[in-house]
Amino acid sequence: MWITLFTIILLWFLWYVGNKLWTNNMLKKSATVLSSEDFESQSHGHDIVDIREPAKFKSKHVFGARNIQYVMLKENHAALRKDRPVFLYDENMQTAARLANMLKKEGYDQLYVLKNGFVDYKGKVKTNQ
Repeated sequence: MWITLFTIILLWFLWYVGNKLWTNNMLKKSATVLSSEDFESQSHGHDIVDIREPAKFKSKHVFGARNIQYVMLKENHAALRKDRPVFLYDENMQTAARLANMLKKEGYDQLYVLKNGFVDYKGKVKTNQ
């Protein structure tokens, strides 16, 4: 029983570390990761895209952001201009990393991702509660 439990914990740990390394590596190639403070100060007047679920966006989001889900942007990213900076965030950087990688391949050069996602954001937010 202990061996099975240890194996499960070890496999989860290896998956978690591998996932973090993969995300960080992908982001290094495709986007600039910004701290909460830098994200807030540099994003003013640019496209801020929240790729979380609409319910989470309606509850609370970065001030000035618009909600465009990952699936919609994956299919058609005409809502984003290639000649302007694009600031992306999600819950924990996983989806934002995949989207930034895809957009980079499509010719977007000025991509920025919120470090650790919305969970660590300390800037101005809009709430609908």
